Amino acid sequence: MSARLVRGWSVHGFEAWILENRSLRVVVVPELGGKVFALVDKVGDRDLLWHNRRIEPRRAPFGANFDDWWSGGWDEIFPTGDVAQLAGERLPYMGELWSVPWEAREDPAPDGAVAMVATGHGTIAPARMERRLELRGDEPVLRVSYRLTNLDLRPLPYLWGIHPAFAISPVHRIDLLAERMLVGVSSDHPLFGAPGDTYTWPQLGTRDVSLVPLPSTLAFAGHWATELREGWVALTDTETRRGVAIAFPRDVFTSVWLWQVYGGWRGHYHLALEPWTGHPMQLEEALAAGTARHLAPGETHTAEVAFVVYGDRERVSGVDFAGEDVVVR
Repeated sequence: MSARLVRGWSVHGFEAWILENRSLRVVVVPELGGKVFALVDKVGDRDLLWHNRRIEPRRAPFGANFDDWWSGGWDEIFPTGDVAQLAGERLPYMGELWSVPWEAREDPAPDGAVAMVATGHGTIAPARMERRLELRGDEPVLRVSYRLTNLDLRPLPYLWGIHPAFAISPVHRIDLLAERMLVGVSSDHPLFGAPGDTYTWPQLGTRDVSLVPLPSTLAFAGHWATELREGWVALTDTETRRGVAIAFPRDVFTSVWLWQVYGGWRGHYHLALEPWTGHPMQLEEALAAGTARHLAPGETHTAEVAFVVYGDRERVSGVDFAGEDVVVR
């Protein structure tokens, strides 16, 4: 079966674009910050993304608090995570792109494949992000090509995070390869560490951070994987033996943010696995730490990322993403 691209559908009244093959269904809502609303594993019959049961997708005013409008899914965070200043102006929490409408178009693709490009522009930051999504044949792989361009005559510092929130259960497992972990934020729970604590993945004291606990844990934490050995992170349902991995270029996305919400934040239960170009996620702090990236005037940064769905395994030891093939080990 060839992949197909479908238009004419809507999600809560907003136009939706659907890329689909026998393995995956991807639903994109360009008007809502280019949000990927659904990433469906058709073999496992499950939407892998988390959805907020109390907040439906809706257009937020620019500068709104992301957390108060967040309906779930996958968003792009740029040019900062936390509130920051750029050229004397206030950048909102979680950046600019999630709250502005994006433009979308179909893009040429090889035989048996389909592709779309969504484009968003900064309001304060003079930048353009283009994100191309492609499905090929019946591959369980969503290929993502990014182009990030500085439209200004001055250099542009930035942070950028890919922000997919996943649905979880107590049988889910996180896999990644990192030498150093850093606790960024944490609720008042002894098993989740305190801000500034460091540890070697996956053991934080007596807790194995790779194992997802019950929602009755009533805790949350954000941990940075700051010294990645390889550019990937994976989430596996050990009961169904199916999961999803994100493969990314480690020279672009140097850190991964694990946003672990286990009943302790607003009553939610989800896990965000987020490749970031640097840390911490406040732009001025990243500049001071030397971890922010910079675009020269007119310069474009590119990145190739893959979301791959897999089966028949309870854990992941590696993801090979080079050339045309994506292999989960």
